Amino acid sequence: MKIAFLSLVTIIAGILVGCGAGHPNLKSISVSPTTAQAALNEDVVFTATGNFTNNSSRDLTLADGLSWKTSNNAIATINGNTGSAICVAPGKVTVTATAPENLQITVNNGISNTSTNVNGTGTLNCS
Repeated sequence: MKIAFLSLVTIIAGILVGCGAGHPNLKSISVSPTTAQAALNEDVVFTATGNFTNNSSRDLTLADGLSWKTSNNAIATINGNTGSAICVAPGKVTVTATAPENLQITVNNGISNTSTNVNGTGTLNCS
């Protein structure tokens, strides 16, 4: 009975390792530029770089599932898929890129899943 239990534990551990254990996880997102200045109706393109637990990084700007938003759409709007923002009124907004829970990203020939929402922010000053 003890041998059967140990065999089962070994098999389950092997399955878990084969299903993605050891692949890097997304730990943070860096938004660039960190601060931007733009005139009314001027377009600013923000980018998102994913930083992983194995110290690698990857451009996530157009990753399927990454979303973009501003803290106040009355001051600046942003394309939720591309990170392209436009100032529509004077003021300051925070631009946020979010990788949702369970977003799958290919890193170093392996698939990484985000375990929680991961956000990165930048600032847009509209004048």
